[in-house]
Amino acid sequence: MYISKLVIEGYRCFNEKTEIPLNEGLTVILGENGSGKSAIIDAIRLILNEDEFDNVKITEKEFWHSIGNTKNEIRSNFTIDLIFSGLNEKEQLAYLPWLNPNDLCSASLHLKVQNKTNSRNQYKRELWGGNSSSSIFEWDTYNSIQCTYLPPLRDAEQRLRAVRGSRLARLITKMESKNNARERLEDIVKQNNKELLKDELIVKAKDNIKNRLIESLGEQLAQDISVSFSETRFERIIENLKLLFYPLLDNEVSVEEFRELSENSLGYNNLIYLATVLAELEQTEENELSTRILLIEEPEAHLHPQLQTKLLEYIEKQARISGVQVIVTTHSPIIASSVDLNNILVVKRTDFNNSPTIVPLKNVGLTPKQKFFLQRWMDITKSTLLFARGVILVEGIAEGLVIPELAKRVLHKYLNSKKKISDYSLEEYSVSVINMGGIYFESFFQLFMNAEEQGKGIPIRCAGITDCDPKESDTPYVGNECECNNPALKLQMILKDNKYCRLYSNSKTFEYDLALCGNNFLVMVDTFLEILETDGSIREDFEKYKKEFIRKTDSEKAKIAKCLLDRIDNPKLCGKGLFAQHLAYKLANEEIEFTVPNYIEKAILWACNLNERSESNVPTSSGN
Repeated sequence: MYISKLVIEGYRCFNEKTEIPLNEGLTVILGENGSGKSAIIDAIRLILNEDEFDNVKITEKEFWHSIGNTKNEIRSNFTIDLIFSGLNEKEQLAYLPWLNPNDLCSASLHLKVQNKTNSRNQYKRELWGGNSSSSIFEWDTYNSIQCTYLPPLRDAEQRLRAVRGSRLARLITKMESKNNARERLEDIVKQNNKELLKDELIVKAKDNIKNRLIESLGEQLAQDISVSFSETRFERIIENLKLLFYPLLDNEVSVEEFRELSENSLGYNNLIYLATVLAELEQTEENELSTRILLIEEPEAHLHPQLQTKLLEYIEKQARISGVQVIVTTHSPIIASSVDLNNILVVKRTDFNNSPTIVPLKNVGLTPKQKFFLQRWMDITKSTLLFARGVILVEGIAEGLVIPELAKRVLHKYLNSKKKISDYSLEEYSVSVINMGGIYFESFFQLFMNAEEQGKGIPIRCAGITDCDPKESDTPYVGNECECNNPALKLQMILKDNKYCRLYSNSKTFEYDLALCGNNFLVMVDTFLEILETDGSIREDFEKYKKEFIRKTDSEKAKIAKCLLDRIDNPKLCGKGLFAQHLAYKLANEEIEFTVPNYIEKAILWACNLNERSESNVPTSSGN
């Protein structure tokens, strides 16, 4: 069971009745300031009575009112409706009065608030489930919906502090019902208290206090005292627990080395807080109703780009496997570029006297290829250069589109894993592919190459991928190399022993070297022919090349690869950018065999800081 639709009318900026579709797993709401993102979140909070951080109070400002209008119109009421979908048999029974009689897998909850106050200055509100406002409303069923709200710029340290009702205490309380740990923890504390009372210093302090009481009051009026370092009731034990932090290392670290959260960064404390919330939401008994909703505003607060991306990947995964519905609002282009387009909801407000426009990107009619291209385009244009843990510099859009897909295959082979190719990505290593739009390596390398001197460079690995660029007519291959004309290659010797920068090159150009590696030519020809709009001699020639390519000599293969490059480079037939888009889309299918040239393998492993073992683990292909 999840919220499939939110319907708002008359609430804040939503004048007209507006339907807002929501995904079962993750929905990311994008929009500029004042577009209505927070109104959507607060509408859900209001109808579900979520008020942990602060009460969602109803004031006159909650009712829509005109702006810049002499009539000063204001709504007499507002309504908020939730449509739930995907109810199982157990939920259908529990939410019986809420059900849609025409679809038993659907239910609804409604809130109507009148713009009139009573003697206590409270606005009249009606809350009901289903089609009839007069039906019986069971509060236990309503309260079984777990809605958790994380505001922007939240004080995570305060929420994780060792106090009554802390997030850690709530998590342990929920877990205890499954583990029956109450008596065990109480016994541990009782035993520790007994050991404490045996200590000479504690005994002496206790006796000194007791003796002073007897001396001042006499034995008839004095009281006996004892000493305990903790209460032995379960509730007070967990309320006195606190979270500590320490960087995750391969070797074990003693508890004494962990530090207080006050010493941690705001961003990492936010992540710890969110992890605690998600862990709590996962603690649902099998016999409980399991509708869990997590509302997060601006998760990018205090997080640098790589952490934003990893956080959203984790939230999306948890939403999928744990059944938690997550609704996120954000201003971050990093988050927007890292989330699946089907999960994005765009909120646009052009007229302040009319409701915002809601645009789910999954409904705009993108084909799978268009969606893939847009997703990849957004991904490669992220400006994460200064925040990454590794950088791969490329000359153009073709490399920028294809190399992230090649990297999945390199990492899969290098790590000898049984996991799927799609489970790997450069994001896992916080490596960004930067399209320079030319051969401006020297300027980019300058940011990193002197990092061994304190304060003279950014201490992260930077790999450049460039072309040899021999004469246009040259057809090099292994054992028949050509003279390179790329002026950027002078940097290879300069950077030969540099700790942070490397420049890797091929024998001619990106597409040419791809075609000569393994059986890649066959995949690339299929890709080219899918783009080619005309029949005739060109199509016939390449169909013939496909059949004969494997039997050709290296010299003949090189000439055929040159022929393919010429056709790809012809904008009337194809164009490198368009070809790269289609090839990247094809390579996303891990069933297709494709060999990565050695120079690209080396660059990827260098940027991912995996090159120490690469010479023994990565077989040599083609390229330099």
